[in-house]
Amino acid sequence: MAKIIDMAKSRKKPSIENAGKSCIACTTPQESKTLELLNKDTLELKSIPFKDVSKRFYKVVIDFTLIKNDTSRQQFRDLLFSIFCREIPYKRASDRIYYVLRLAGFMSNLDGITEIPDNNLRDLFNKYCDENHYAKDCKKIIITCKNTLLEMYDTRKGFERDTWDSSIFKVSDERVNKSSSEYNFYFRQIENVENREYAKKYIKYLLGCTEQSLSTVINYFSHICRFCDFIYPKSILDVTEKDFRKYLDFKKELSNDAYNHNISRIYGMYEYLTVEGIMKNPIPVDLGMCRKNKHKASDELVSEHVILQIFNNIHKAPFNYQLMYLINYCTGMRISDVCQLKIDCLYTDGKDGYFIRVNICQKMKKTIMNFIPKSLFEKIQEQIKIITALDYEEEYLFPSERKRNHPYNALTFRHNFKVLCNEWGITNEDGTLYNYTTHSYRRTISTDLYQNYNVPIVTIQKAVLWHKEIQMTLSYVKRPDEFRKMKADRYFSKAGATELSEWLKENLQDYILPNGVCGLSPKLGTCPAVDACLSCPHFMTSKKFLQIHKEQLEKIKIRLVIYEANNWTPNILTAKRQIEELEHIIQKIEEEEGVNASETIKVNTSTTNL
Repeated sequence: MAKIIDMAKSRKKPSIENAGKSCIACTTPQESKTLELLNKDTLELKSIPFKDVSKRFYKVVIDFTLIKNDTSRQQFRDLLFSIFCREIPYKRASDRIYYVLRLAGFMSNLDGITEIPDNNLRDLFNKYCDENHYAKDCKKIIITCKNTLLEMYDTRKGFERDTWDSSIFKVSDERVNKSSSEYNFYFRQIENVENREYAKKYIKYLLGCTEQSLSTVINYFSHICRFCDFIYPKSILDVTEKDFRKYLDFKKELSNDAYNHNISRIYGMYEYLTVEGIMKNPIPVDLGMCRKNKHKASDELVSEHVILQIFNNIHKAPFNYQLMYLINYCTGMRISDVCQLKIDCLYTDGKDGYFIRVNICQKMKKTIMNFIPKSLFEKIQEQIKIITALDYEEEYLFPSERKRNHPYNALTFRHNFKVLCNEWGITNEDGTLYNYTTHSYRRTISTDLYQNYNVPIVTIQKAVLWHKEIQMTLSYVKRPDEFRKMKADRYFSKAGATELSEWLKENLQDYILPNGVCGLSPKLGTCPAVDACLSCPHFMTSKKFLQIHKEQLEKIKIRLVIYEANNWTPNILTAKRQIEELEHIIQKIEEEEGVNASETIKVNTSTTNL
């Protein structure tokens, strides 16, 4: 911890070596020419060697002598260089350049802008804009411009920098959703420098030591930034439970999912800091603070009423949008994977089997293949012909409209198709406007296959949704008959037979496991051992899960051989404990077989007796 604090305190302030001379290193003749022009007292922008600048601003002349302060004058020059030559933070075609040019008057009597705290700088610039009757959008540029200068003057390397992009961190392709925007981490959003260094350590850990997708790591980072902003200027190490509950109160209007993410993401950071020995105080956040989510499957299904309306209007959509919707509808494929389909995505077995393949599913980190109708197969072939006829070689089935060999942006499709649905007047059965969400089609197809075609849950898991764990698939499928059957079951705990039918009806909907049910009442909060049900005293199971238990036992025995060969002591101890627990469960179920075929047993894992 002391090392991190020392690092924060030792940060060098950005400095300009000579007030009238830039310290920027040029790499092209155009950059050298621009820098030479910027170092003169006056600059006619029509002389800038970039046509999109010289043509747009051919009447603009900048008199640098009007900026009285030497540091401000050099920072203004460096900012213009960054925009004209590197297109950072704004493109040369951006209208924001008009606002940037107005910074000359604002900076004139300041000793630069890089050393002014964000809040103070923002207040000063807002006042300046109001006094000069500048547009509201002009107020938005000041912190962005400040950060651009700080980044230019930062001499640190790699993960020590305050901005991370793909040149600093490397992750495998399967962790990257190429249909989303570029991924960058701007740690300067965290004003407390000490907290910034803690965040860097944690994000570096997530990038290097976990298999989480890059978009998930970005999500963690955004929650951490908002939390650090709320507690500023306090150190995250000094936050108490009372402080964190104030933060949760600030977030109380969020949906349950968003609210719980604020808890789990921050908890993950504190857990890491504790393991690293940085956090010495008690962790101020607990997963028990999470709200209980209601069962979602029934709420997120797309009704036939909605689907028929869309089908009656979809011909009005662009052809690529028609196909993207139909693939999502027919397969339940995530829209990010739809966008990343390549022109070699089709496959047929030569008979009646037609398939669509994602080379690397970003979420599952593997190749997946879904069955599709012949008619959709033929429509996709039409799209392939369109793409192969382009005047360049494009690899994606749905290419970006702005960047070659880059997939279509998933967020753009979601937004635009939602707009189309509104234009078409798509409504729910109650007359309300339909809210198009791509993920609801995954729940719809899985529920339809289970309810109407009797497709086993495991088949839906392995061949449709491609989930790693069956628990996730179970949460996607609406199963109205499951709970009616469970009400008739007999339940046993250490105290003997128990009547739990009403309790099951009211509380157990979200607690069905692939190998039994969880006996922890939701009123007690989020389960602290969601991935360790075998060792959980609230775990209950029955005969119908016997085969699953036996298969799990065999897998663990196979793994144990590998663990012992490599002398992985922690894994060996865990595997032996799981084997003992499973053997005990299997024995008890087989003993109770003659009592009741559907009987559910509460397993006491803390002792060998029930």
